[in-house]
Amino acid sequence: PAPADAAPGNAAATEATEPAQKPAAEAPKAPKIEEIPQRITRNRAQMLANQNKQNAAAAEKEFPPVSAPATRAKGRITEEDDSQTQHPRKRRFQRSNQQLQQQINTSTQQTREMIQQTLAAIVDAIKLDDIEPYHSDRSNPYFEYLQIRKKIEEKRKILCYITPQAPQCYAEYVTYTGSYLLDGKPLSKLHIPVIAPPPSLAEPLKELFKQQEAVRGKLRLQHSIEREKLIVSCEQEILRVHCRAARTIANQAVPFSACTMLLDSEVYNMPLENQGDENKSVRDRFNARQFISWLQDVDDKYDRMKTCLLMRQQHEAAALNAVQRMEWQLKVQELDPAGHKSLCVNEVPSFYVPMVDVNDDFVLLPA
Repeated sequence: PAPADAAPGNAAATEATEPAQKPAAEAPKAPKIEEIPQRITRNRAQMLANQNKQNAAAAEKEFPPVSAPATRAKGRITEEDDSQTQHPRKRRFQRSNQQLQQQINTSTQQTREMIQQTLAAIVDAIKLDDIEPYHSDRSNPYFEYLQIRKKIEEKRKILCYITPQAPQCYAEYVTYTGSYLLDGKPLSKLHIPVIAPPPSLAEPLKELFKQQEAVRGKLRLQHSIEREKLIVSCEQEILRVHCRAARTIANQAVPFSACTMLLDSEVYNMPLENQGDENKSVRDRFNARQFISWLQDVDDKYDRMKTCLLMRQQHEAAALNAVQRMEWQLKVQELDPAGHKSLCVNEVPSFYVPMVDVNDDFVLLPA
């Protein structure tokens, strides 16, 4: 039993000496969990556990662990805090982007100022009169309008007042004498005849005659006005022909008049240079024969108009006479149904119901 007791004592002594010797021998190399032998004593296991705890504490100091959230609310709060806190690298990138934007803005402002200065220098150096008109589709409308007005002013400088030669018997023209009818002037209506009722008529028939005579007077006045309008129109056309001949001799295609000025004020497109080529040689082609042909054309035109006017006036006079004869017949039969029962329209005397006289002998132009 003594050796048996000594053996455990020796084992304890060896166990006590081994922990003192092994750390000195294993100091350069840290023990690993994989190197634990299969048969180990209690003291050695406790020592290895302590070493593992020390290594874990050192690792926690170097990389502090993130504490897991206990509840969902805490986790949400930490996520919001993490989203609000930005990484220092991101902050550095944002600062660099702001600096780049500031540099770009300053460079653009400098370029704009340079462009404005150069444009101002160009505008000051160039005069408006020296600029040639634009030929592109997208031109400056203000400059184009100025060029149009310049062209029109140049064309107006060429125009001059031309006095034409008076036509034959111009002193007898209605346009010159002013002998035509005027509305609101009683003296101009004196030449229109007004027929008095016959004294042999009864009072009811006299009233009917006066009413019919008023209608016939209106028709006579209308016919007279139409004839005088045709005469004045023919005289004006003859005067235009003489003015055209005078302008052709002076080689001026457009008259110098208020109508020409009003027409030029409504020009919004650039007049072409070849527009006046047709009228350049007008004077060379003009002669007396052409002037006579112009006058003959006017005469033929207004002769046809005169014929149509007279035919229409005769139809109007005949239609009015037929209507008034019928009214006269009905009135007579109403007053004396027994004596004039078989009275026909054609049997009504013409001095009771006269027809409006249409003067077909009026002359358009004085000879």
